[in-house]
Amino acid sequence: MANTDSDPQTFVEMVLTLLEDRFPWLGTDRDASGSETVDELNELHRTLRTAKRAARRQQRNRRKR
Repeated sequence: MANTDSDPQTFVEMVLTLLEDRFPWLGTDRDASGSETVDELNELHRTLRTAKRAARRQQRNRRKR
């Protein structure tokens, strides 16, 4: 989910990109496997939790300076 544009993404753009990357069948008539969807959602949750922890660490480190 790399932002290749020079302009920062809005929150909505970021979430849409993330969803489209993880769930390419969204917005199509293509069927999705239930177990595959659950696995993808678990991976998405894990990724977001990791990013949240990293952001908090960065924020704390900035305050200490």
